Amino acid sequence: MPVKSPQHRPPQDMNCPMLPIVDGCAHGKCRFCDIFTDIPFTALPMETVISDIEGIAKYSTAITRRIYLTGGNPFTLPTKRLIEVFDEVEKRIPTVNSYGGFCRIADIANKSDEDLALLASRGVDDIAIGAESGFDEALAFMRKGHTAADIIEQAKRLHKAGISFTFFYLTGMAGAGHTEENAIASAKVFSEAAPKRILIVTMTPTKTWPLAADIQAGRWKVPTEIEMAHEIRTLIANLDCDCTVNCSHDTDILRFQGRVPENQEKMLELLDNLIPKMNEQASRRMREMLHKATF
Repeated sequence: MPVKSPQHRPPQDMNCPMLPIVDGCAHGKCRFCDIFTDIPFTALPMETVISDIEGIAKYSTAITRRIYLTGGNPFTLPTKRLIEVFDEVEKRIPTVNSYGGFCRIADIANKSDEDLALLASRGVDDIAIGAESGFDEALAFMRKGHTAADIIEQAKRLHKAGISFTFFYLTGMAGAGHTEENAIASAKVFSEAAPKRILIVTMTPTKTWPLAADIQAGRWKVPTEIEMAHEIRTLIANLDCDCTVNCSHDTDILRFQGRVPENQEKMLELLDNLIPKMNEQASRRMREMLHKATF
């Protein structure tokens, strides 16, 4: 059964093998995403998964320690099915002892504390979560399917289980005129949730997104490039937790990485130096060139 959806993984997992176990996204409602359009969510048959594991095993080495599970949100699968996959992996690649993948806040909420503890014991760690924002108004409008309170609650459960995690932050998600309140609210929520890492991605709307209709109808307005750069600065200035901030996605005009709190002031100094030098038109042209942004 061929996988129809594109495969994505965060920077920290770029060097480990990818194992598809689902196709599509179980949610599929976010206004800012067209990755899985017309691709129904499907759990791949175990025989397909085993065949892929055997393919990975042919190229594995003594230092193959981690497998990245692909698909929109593989951790939505029942814990029993995930453990079966891990068993098949480790039967063929015994050096593997760690698993990552994309996960929704709702996926965590749907698992018991016992499920999370079992997954942690099997090496599930540093999962990538599309938190996107801690601003309830933006989360609701974009149909994320979780609230700021949900983010905090499920993050605490992950900490208790011993599962570290990375949050994605979507700059510009609240729209023009709301970037600062989005950053402040998100920094408060993310600080309480205490992710291991925050990966910053910047909104790049195209006409293939569901959001396109809202833009055309005037229900949502694209922030300027400089407005979104200031949003990133406000987010970093208000973070109060130990984490790495990585702003290096190809949607990010200004790119840097550092740790909070150790490098917090240096990151702010860097942004204070770069933002006044930004050219709005040139930044927008770069976004259009890289991503065919149409708004």
